Amino acid sequence: MNVAENLAGIAGNEPHAPINPVVSVIVPSYNRGYCITQCLRSILNQTFVDFEIIVVDDASSDDTRAQVLSIPDSRIRYLAHDANRGGAVARNSGIRIASGEFIAFLDSDDHWQPDKLAKQVESLRRLGMQCGLSYTWLSCVDDAGTETLRVNPEIEGKCFEEMLVSNFIGTFSNIVVRKSLLIEVGALDEAFRSCQDWDLFIRLTKRASVHCLREYAVSYLLSVSDKNRISTNPRSVIQGHRRILNKYAVDYSALPLPTRRRALRFFMRIFADTGSVRDTLAMGLKRLHCGFSLDDLKNSVHLMLRASRRFLTMKMHAFRRA
Repeated sequence: MNVAENLAGIAGNEPHAPINPVVSVIVPSYNRGYCITQCLRSILNQTFVDFEIIVVDDASSDDTRAQVLSIPDSRIRYLAHDANRGGAVARNSGIRIASGEFIAFLDSDDHWQPDKLAKQVESLRRLGMQCGLSYTWLSCVDDAGTETLRVNPEIEGKCFEEMLVSNFIGTFSNIVVRKSLLIEVGALDEAFRSCQDWDLFIRLTKRASVHCLREYAVSYLLSVSDKNRISTNPRSVIQGHRRILNKYAVDYSALPLPTRRRALRFFMRIFADTGSVRDTLAMGLKRLHCGFSLDDLKNSVHLMLRASRRFLTMKMHAFRRA
């Protein structure tokens, strides 16, 4: 199924959906019963109240359904898949039945600050239709809720080339996007498991300008204990980045040379960190074809050594578990 076909029947909303909310908040979830109520409370505590929440349960085997239905708020809609199909499919299921002018996403282990929606909706309305997407800064927290990292890019406006270099927005949880633009680009590509957010952001920034809300409006969980997280699975990360390179090969080849070099350096670092020696070497050779400085050469050698060490470490851990 191609991306456009994913949205077939998008206008067919459920009969009991709230009438014309401004924002539809889509919350995909899989076995997150232990934390989904806190996530939903952070939406219900927004100062902006004209929204619906669409929880898409991707065939959880825990008490996710009971936890969601325990919250007595008519703005919450619950949709359950009969089989686990992944985050991209879950988000597309939510988009199909969404009624809002704007779409927001919140992963079920993340949280919002109370004025996030109000400020992003106001910004998008003020900037007009040429601005299709608003994102916020991120406060990254660990499993104990302790802040470990702050992500605060200031890139906005026309930024398609910068989005090809790296996913500076970072995640679904900090964006609000016009539904009309989301439909125009075809929503999420269900072939992606890892990098599904980056793939969508590339297509969105190719069509519209971006607004940055310079506030830490999202608490984003960087969990080391959640085994369901695609972003911590090296094989999935490698496959996702390969898909990005292949899908947008023409766009990468058209980048100005300095920008292309930065993109290749980013991909080389990702592949090194995930222990893919083959992909790290391939990126190094592409950097060589783009023209090498001494610093580029040193960095490439460093990343090749990092990839080799990471690969050997992963093999040793696998051997010990066997």
